[in-house]
This record gives sequence, C-alpha cells and structure tokens, in this order.
Amino acid sequence: MRAAPRDRAFSRWLDDVEKVVFSTTLTDLPWRNSRLADGDPVATVEQLREQGGGDIVVLASGSVIKALLAADELDRLSITQCPEIAGGGVRLFDDGLPGGSWTLTHSAPTESGALRLLYDRIRG
Repeated sequence: MRAAPRDRAFSRWLDDVEKVVFSTTLTDLPWRNSRLADGDPVATVEQLREQGGGDIVVLASGSVIKALLAADELDRLSITQCPEIAGGGVRLFDDGLPGGSWTLTHSAPTESGALRLLYDRIRG
C-alpha cells in the first residue's frame, strides 16, 4: 500500500527540518538534521526563540508539552480528539498548571471521525 500524497509530503518535511531530540539515554542520532538535547526543554525552547528562524513544533511528546504549558511557553496547541475511550492513561492537563485563555482558531473532522482542534493562546 502506498502512502497518501499528504503523508509523503509530511514525511519529506519531517526529514528535512531541523529536529531537537530530548533524551537522557541516547548518545547517537542517525536521523538527518537532528541534534540531541539532554537539558531542560523550557530553556532549550527559550534559546531557540532567541535564534529566530520560524516556528517551534513539538510532536508527540507529552512531557515536553507539559513542561512548556507549566512555564507558560506555548502559543499554539493542536489537539486531535479521537472517538475512542482508552479507560485510562496519562493526562495532558495536570493539576497545578497556570491558568490561561485560548481561542479556537481551526477545527476539522478527519475521515476516521477524529476532530482536529487548533487553539491559539490569548495573551493580555
């Protein structure tokens, strides 16, 4: 089975873009355009912002997203709500996070029935 054009385009982008991988166990990163970070994700994101160069995207890392939420360092949040009940698991929004307001900027259903939601942070 061949990947959909959209999936192939995303794969090419992901391979080409600069990647920062947070790990305390890895010593080698064979993935092209990637570098290892073993420090605090919040400090690393602050350094990346100072360098400029575009958006910083966090893919599939609940621990990094939680750290950035706790430090109030997220400007945009993309959530995919799936029509499944897992019955348990790790929470994304832990107790103790700083309060904040977000506005829904985009929503779209997927073919599987999931709902993609895009929120932007409202800063006063």
